Amino acid sequence: MLKVKTLSNGVRAVVKERPDLSSATVSVWVKAGASYEREDERGIAHFLEHVIFNGSEGFPEGEADRIVERLGGELNAATSYDYTYYYVNLPAEEWEVALSVLSDLTLRPLIDQKHVEKEIPIVLEEIVRSKDNPHEVFTEEFLKRLYRRAPYRFPILGFEETVKSFTSEKVRSFYERFYTPKRLTVVVEGNIKGESVLEKIEELFGNLRREEYYFTPETENELYSNGKFTIKHPTVELPYVLLGWKLPPAGRHDVYYDILDSLLSLGRSSLLFRELREKGTVFSASSNYQNLKFGANFTVGAVTEKPEEAAEKILKLCRELPSIAEKEFEVAKRKLYRTELFGREVGEAEADSLGFASTVMEDIGYSTEFLEDLKKAELPQFLKAVEFLKEEPLFGLLLPETAV
Repeated sequence: MLKVKTLSNGVRAVVKERPDLSSATVSVWVKAGASYEREDERGIAHFLEHVIFNGSEGFPEGEADRIVERLGGELNAATSYDYTYYYVNLPAEEWEVALSVLSDLTLRPLIDQKHVEKEIPIVLEEIVRSKDNPHEVFTEEFLKRLYRRAPYRFPILGFEETVKSFTSEKVRSFYERFYTPKRLTVVVEGNIKGESVLEKIEELFGNLRREEYYFTPETENELYSNGKFTIKHPTVELPYVLLGWKLPPAGRHDVYYDILDSLLSLGRSSLLFRELREKGTVFSASSNYQNLKFGANFTVGAVTEKPEEAAEKILKLCRELPSIAEKEFEVAKRKLYRTELFGREVGEAEADSLGFASTVMEDIGYSTEFLEDLKKAELPQFLKAVEFLKEEPLFGLLLPETAV
């Protein structure tokens, strides 16, 4: 049973009873990812995540981790473009402990200069390591070229010069601007009693009072970015080709792009596997829909010794989709339906889906009604949604340093 409630201060509570589970996932979602940073703050959303784990008013540094680990659980967090979230997975009967820990860490963090100075070299090392990963370097450059206005053209980790400039005042400023009631969602899923959980959420989060800061990042309004670029990296062994198209901001229409992803690369019956992998053009190939709030994108990538040939065949395959048969469309829908249904059996995965829907999309139906939206999807609407494939994509090549 799903219970959704907005507290009087604006915090959203999403509670899903799952008596089939023995565990619980407790998470706090914040609409405060890298998309919301100013020019001089690049990387600060991720940096704040680091600082928050240095302790809070109720839990000295390291104590929250020790408490959760003693209970056999896991405490962690992640920062993306459009959100940051903190979560605990642990035995269901300990859900209240998880809520207490996460509420204190996120609502009463100790953001002081000592901890900021401690985290700066750690995050700088992350940036250095990311440059040793050819696919991270390539993806960063790809997004930088794909987007003109939306903030996805900047790396989540930020830049060395911005991270070095961080102070406790700057980090606290970002925290106070964005960790506000209307930007928070608390999600609890597992073998719990919904009403008891809602009461506890009210107790722990209902008294948060902080002025709301209204800021909306720029939305990508130019839907086409083409061109070609090449990056060489010393650790690359086989060429990698990536084709990408920009799409409108994520929404309930995403179901059609998810069907496209299923059609192209879900399983051995997918088009990319049959037409490229089995015929020896590529070693592997996959597609991906990235559902971003201020301008989404769809990409198709392949590892291949014949990148130009692979790119041509991918484009040909995509442009032939208007002639796809109803039968193949329905097969793609069924594969996606079963994959989604199977994935939601894992409590953590479903909790993540609910948190994203409530926080980023501000539409819980984006998650709860997805399967119904999928059932209703029809071929004519799908073909209209994927007309973007007729446009020229951005074409990126990642090559070995020795390539001619």
